[in-house]
Amino acid sequence: MKLYHGIESIDRLPENNVITIGSFDGVHLGHMELLRKVHDIAEQSDRESLIITFNPHPQTVLQEMESNFLITSIEERIELIDRTGLIDNLLVLKFDKSFSQLEPKDFIDTIIMGMVKPSHIVMGYDAHFGKDRMGDIIYLKNITQRRNITVDIVEPFIMSEEPVSSTMIRKYLRFGKIREANRILGYNYFIKGHVVKGEGRGALLGFPTANIELFDEIKILPQNGVYAVTVGYNGEQHRGIMNIGSRPTFEDDDMTIEVHILDLSENLYGSLLKIHFIDRIRDEVKFEDNEKLIKQLKIDIEKQKEIQGG
Repeated sequence: MKLYHGIESIDRLPENNVITIGSFDGVHLGHMELLRKVHDIAEQSDRESLIITFNPHPQTVLQEMESNFLITSIEERIELIDRTGLIDNLLVLKFDKSFSQLEPKDFIDTIIMGMVKPSHIVMGYDAHFGKDRMGDIIYLKNITQRRNITVDIVEPFIMSEEPVSSTMIRKYLRFGKIREANRILGYNYFIKGHVVKGEGRGALLGFPTANIELFDEIKILPQNGVYAVTVGYNGEQHRGIMNIGSRPTFEDDDMTIEVHILDLSENLYGSLLKIHFIDRIRDEVKFEDNEKLIKQLKIDIEKQKEIQGG
């Protein structure tokens, strides 16, 4: 997949692409339906496929969000789309307050028709674009019909009697419903973080933990609690249990992210870990003493093994 950044790179794109436009946060199963449709039309018409996406994510700019919102960073979206093998070209346009003021007609006429020059457009059923999201599918079809450009609409991808969406996944993650989020993502939700020095309490209890500082705070951190996870380190995957919260047993107020890796004992300070969430084990609880905490941690580890099969 060829990657292009900014409006200034559009003149390097091949013309007559089959295109789709969107944020694609999460690159979930609903997005995959759209990507497959773009790929199939491009292949049948002997064209190249093109995704047009935005960075930063429009909602983070319009609502001035700086943390706990995205399912995937732009780098992760690019990687996930590339990994599908369905798309030939990806164009990332910078989204800022100025760009958000583009009227739908200017966005379609000037950028899409005038610069990108597609042969075919594929869009999701609920697509909106332009200032205040005033452009919609009906508007797009009215403009493109005059240009003899075909517009295909992909209907919603339904799971559990609901259309799959990034909004739904964000809700699941924030409420700690990891299994539900993973099911409609099509993969296990993940975060990345550097290992930083902690207070060493886990090691004193016999359960050493890696304290995690998030690599990208704009990504969603699931609800406080204990989770079964896998930890990517040095090209290998390790099972672990992660605690997100304020460690009420020790009366801490600060939010911490700690992971105990079951089969790894080496010093990880400074390492970048990729942590996939498998399932939620329990809520965060305040224990009366260390003995009861240790007993619960042993139960948590057995639960983790049960979840991941031994």
